Amino acid sequence: MAESTISGIQPTAAVKWRVHLARRHPLRAALALCMVAASAAAAYVLWGHPLAAVIAGFLVLSAVAEFLLPISYRIGADGVWCRNFLSVRHLPWADIRRCYRDDRGIKLSPLGHRSRLEAYRGIYLWLEGNDAAVTDAIRAHRGGGTVL
Repeated sequence: MAESTISGIQPTAAVKWRVHLARRHPLRAALALCMVAASAAAAYVLWGHPLAAVIAGFLVLSAVAEFLLPISYRIGADGVWCRNFLSVRHLPWADIRRCYRDDRGIKLSPLGHRSRLEAYRGIYLWLEGNDAAVTDAIRAHRGGGTVL
């Protein structure tokens, strides 16, 4: 299926990749799994009901899911998508005001200036040896003048 073109410019293909942070730090992953199990056990001991253990374990697992479970990213013409466990986040290109890079990845922020809220807004793209492809895709969709 051919994609449509606007003014003769062919849109760039979507860039997709998957990152599994727990594989980078297996000892931390084991500790996180122990914490999930410990919270489930503590809930069972406190309330004496298996449902309490399941709920407590699920809540702690969802809190550390970005670390324990794979994160899937897609950069396309409609924006940036991030999927992990039960979480699906989408940030359209029109909403991205700032974009900056650190030694582990790239932060796409809807905020125009630094703020304490920045940790809770936007999408952080963990890189997996695909730095050039991700940077090129961001520049292609945001314009060549984007500084990363």
